[in-house]
Amino acid sequence: MGTRRVCGVNFRLSWALSTALVTACTTNDVSDSSGQEAIAHSIAGYEEFDAFARRFRVEQVIPSLSIAIAHDGEIVFVGNYGFQDHDGEEATSSETSYLTASITKTFTAATLLAMEADGHISLDDDFTTFSEWDRRCNWLVKSGIIFGGAEIDGLSIPALNCDTSVTLENVLSHRVNGVPGADFIYNPIIFGRLSNYVEEKTGRPWRAWMREYVIDAGELDDIAAGWRDAAAARVLTHFAPPFKHVDPAVDKDGFVPSVLPNTELNASSGIIASASALARYGVALVQGEILPQRLLDRMWNPTAGADGTPEPYGLGWYVEEIDGRKVVWHGGWWPDAYAGMMVIVPDEELVFVALGNTDGLHWGNPLNDADIASSPLMKEFFDLFMDRPTD
Repeated sequence: MGTRRVCGVNFRLSWALSTALVTACTTNDVSDSSGQEAIAHSIAGYEEFDAFARRFRVEQVIPSLSIAIAHDGEIVFVGNYGFQDHDGEEATSSETSYLTASITKTFTAATLLAMEADGHISLDDDFTTFSEWDRRCNWLVKSGIIFGGAEIDGLSIPALNCDTSVTLENVLSHRVNGVPGADFIYNPIIFGRLSNYVEEKTGRPWRAWMREYVIDAGELDDIAAGWRDAAAARVLTHFAPPFKHVDPAVDKDGFVPSVLPNTELNASSGIIASASALARYGVALVQGEILPQRLLDRMWNPTAGADGTPEPYGLGWYVEEIDGRKVVWHGGWWPDAYAGMMVIVPDEELVFVALGNTDGLHWGNPLNDADIASSPLMKEFFDLFMDRPTD
């Protein structure tokens, strides 16, 4: 696989990825025509993707949209679209931050795997020894919330069994409904209590563990572990407020300010960051700055279902194969407020992040499967930049 240097950025010919900002870097000096053709395709691809992102923001009614792509350890594309304030006066920038919602789960997975490696916990530990388990589990089962057990859109979600042991790994892989450890059903509510478990068992705040093993380990100073993270207070100075979609008859722009969702940090949600900061987090993961390869492999390998077939989820990450390549990802969604996605192609050292301050990025991924390619934004990206295998 050839590698060229284009405007100071590594470029692999198997991917059309080259320049940090297309508009700022459109010339190159390479001697062979095949290289020139590939680089020209790269620049054209970025211009096309940039144009698509601009249309997509308007069509999906997203006041502030940020996109960052990293490849081979460097950020190679940054797209900032719209405005980051209520009044439409402050343009979205590379520092614009968002509540990333369930992308936080990826931080949780890395934290717990690192804690286990250092002997603080075991993922085989019984999660139900958490003192609040019985109360919280029984409440969820009786609440009518789908994650306690329900039928929705033809999908049967098995009820939680509050009298059965559940391991930390079961929770981390969303295999808690029905028979624990059997089949994947996304359950963000139970997942979120992993932070309570850790705090109770270790006597140390969850934020401190996440900072030690992920944020500080990766030197990610521009990521806030929740609203109250004093060490990253400056991240909040560029925080994009949430908006929700409304009928244009209500507001001509099609959106109005929304209620700010829960900004407290737990295992399921709370990370606040820009798209560029999350891209740097992805780079730190891929390059082994946060976890060694053996733990990355464990985190990014799919678990097995009751019948032995691979599930669409590993530990804290969705796992898919697209065009013969492993793709790991997670979405984030606060209804009527925020949505986003973080996608990594590990073997290509490729990281893609998109964040917005309505839920216009949400594409409705099923609760029992992984389908990142159904996202219009990701479909466009894959179509433009991923080489298709030939028969």
